[in-house]
Amino acid sequence: MQLFSNLKAATKRRRARRDWSIEGLETRLALSTASPFSSLSAIGYVGGRAFDVNTGLGVGGVKVQLIDAGNQVEATTRTGSSGQYLLPVDHSGSFVVREVTPHVYTQLLPTFASTAPVGSFSGKYGNSSWNYSSVNTNPTKGPVGPAGWVSIALAGADGFESPINITTKATNLGGILGVNFNPAVPKQTINNSHQIQVQFNKSSATSMTVNGQVFKLAQFHFHEPAETTLHGRHATMELHFVLTDPAGAETVLAVFMKVGKFNPALQPVLTAALDGLNAPNTTTPAPTSPIDFAGLLPARRDGTLNLQGWYYTGSLTTPPLSQPVNWFLLQQPIQLSGDQLRQYETVAAGSGFLPNARPTQSLDGRRLNEIDYQIDFQTTSLANLNFVLAPKVPYIY
Repeated sequence: MQLFSNLKAATKRRRARRDWSIEGLETRLALSTASPFSSLSAIGYVGGRAFDVNTGLGVGGVKVQLIDAGNQVEATTRTGSSGQYLLPVDHSGSFVVREVTPHVYTQLLPTFASTAPVGSFSGKYGNSSWNYSSVNTNPTKGPVGPAGWVSIALAGADGFESPINITTKATNLGGILGVNFNPAVPKQTINNSHQIQVQFNKSSATSMTVNGQVFKLAQFHFHEPAETTLHGRHATMELHFVLTDPAGAETVLAVFMKVGKFNPALQPVLTAALDGLNAPNTTTPAPTSPIDFAGLLPARRDGTLNLQGWYYTGSLTTPPLSQPVNWFLLQQPIQLSGDQLRQYETVAAGSGFLPNARPTQSLDGRRLNEIDYQIDFQTTSLANLNFVLAPKVPYIY
């Protein structure tokens, strides 16, 4: 009875930290609206299990948190002896279910997105129904600006969107990413009325591995100013490499750009844009020279790729704002000269997409440099939000 009294008192404190053990609740993890706790203020529950991938046995004592859209820890518990946990939810909205991984383990599940992002234009709307500059939010009255994108791209109302503002320290992404950007000839370069985009054939050998999953380069494009902000500040520009896998899953590798030295790797793209992309919805002839990606990626002094940065799960930053998308952002910027920036701006301004940065979006409880469960909770309880762990040292049997 004492456990029930503690639960009842705790669930009344909305948006306050709550912490209790669930040893006695493990047999009740078959969640439903007919929960034995329906008399409490919770409208539902989320639950699952943390277990060892080698043995299949539950891992007890693992801290699990429920984090709301305001990045407040709404509830905290620890897994029981069989690895199960249960957390109450007392209001609908976007939440993150986060495991605080014990230092002797590595988390294997959940992991990076491996399915195609979901999102589409609503009704008759499409690429011409939005832009970056309009204050209109009613698509029946013309193109809508960023504040009205959710009216034509419903995925944008789901939470967990991109871009974001980063305030945390960077980490070494080298243990997750393998960047194999071999020189490749683009299929074409286009002005799609929102950005300059350099497109590649799917057969290109230019690829990136994310925890062993292979993504091939589909295209790269530019935003000015940078969409992602660091402590609220925009870099001059941001370069997005968009990669896909055979199932349609998408990963974006983002690189900041600043004014400095002339960048020879960037010049062929700018020359092509100046020569043939001065109007929206135009395409250049197929290029014949390969892109030197080494000049478009940050390098250390010894010439090796600098993979200090951040990762998180988000969305496309343009309608239809589809999600989930794996995001990797490199901390060190590359450079372009002031003259090169002016060349880009000549094309972008003439085509009506200067600037072309979506405003930053709420984190909705996300933590950078970790993968958690991102849920849109309504009134239905959710089970099987499992965490799979691998020991950092081999078992001795």
